[in-house]
Amino acid sequence: MKTLKIIALLALMPGCADAQSTTTETNLDITGDSLPAIRHVTEMKISGDTLLFAYESNDGYGQRFLRRAFIDFGSNQLKTSPDVGKRDDGYYVSFMPYPVIADNGTIRVISQDDGEIYSIENDTSLVRTKHYLMDGNSTVPFPLSRYVKDIFMSDSDQYVFMGREPNGGRQFAMAADLTSSKIDTIRQINISPELQTWMPNTGEMAYSRKHRRLAFAYRLHPVIEIFRLDGSVLTSVEVAKPTFDPATLDEADFEDMNPLHFVDITTTDDYIYALYWGHTSRQHQAHDAKSTIYKVDWDGNIVARYPVNSVLKGIAAYNDNILIGWTGNNFVKIPAGRDAIYRVRIEKG
Repeated sequence: MKTLKIIALLALMPGCADAQSTTTETNLDITGDSLPAIRHVTEMKISGDTLLFAYESNDGYGQRFLRRAFIDFGSNQLKTSPDVGKRDDGYYVSFMPYPVIADNGTIRVISQDDGEIYSIENDTSLVRTKHYLMDGNSTVPFPLSRYVKDIFMSDSDQYVFMGREPNGGRQFAMAADLTSSKIDTIRQINISPELQTWMPNTGEMAYSRKHRRLAFAYRLHPVIEIFRLDGSVLTSVEVAKPTFDPATLDEADFEDMNPLHFVDITTTDDYIYALYWGHTSRQHQAHDAKSTIYKVDWDGNIVARYPVNSVLKGIAAYNDNILIGWTGNNFVKIPAGRDAIYRVRIEKG
């Protein structure tokens, strides 16, 4: 395994004025069906010209909702549809819908709380496929919580996802084969042997079907790990010094007491885009807080670094030239191609 560390900024990309330049974001106006007051956007995925985003509303009592939005960059608009999976009686088919997009554009929705898999029909209707990512008949390597996250289709009837042991136990990258109802472990996700449980190792996972590799960006550590489907680590990318204080794990608000590093991750065929803070959640609420996006290839090479004016909380890649971000109040368009701000030199160790 190799470790890559940033040690210097080499040069500006063509067209950049000075080392303090930042990308210029553009607000995307919401048209179509109105949105409620959004507390959190928990997931964003893009398929063609469609943005799928899951969110929690201020008065949703923890329920998550899923919307589709048509992307119109010509007029800088997102035209939203009604909530996906809302029944005529006002209730919802899934309490925690999570969008999954296959390479052929097929969209599936998986309930994060029970693993049931749905197809989407007529843009907003959820139809049961009679399949589960994991259920009581699945063969599992050890007891698992029913809660799943970061789900990707790796092949027909095959998925990769993040699973956890019950009662605050360990977390793993896992593989599900629906034809055999079997769950296999790919790799435990933990930054060090001393930190075994999932809470100090929380973060976001992404998958590349083209490269057959996974990437995990740690929320409480300045590290992205890239590993293969057999669990072997290809590389670890470290962008700052460690800051996590294990003593804070005894506190209920331990996450608020530590700087947050990578808070979201999105991918294209060839690149990983990782949203980086480097400060606490409270500091991020300050008006002068900034975000940074790291562009990394699937071999672990840092290609570019994008300082962003907006206080971003989530990102999704439209292509290698444009990202869509969520600021907590608005969706924004972010240039990510020729407008790259920095090239960086990295050290391999």
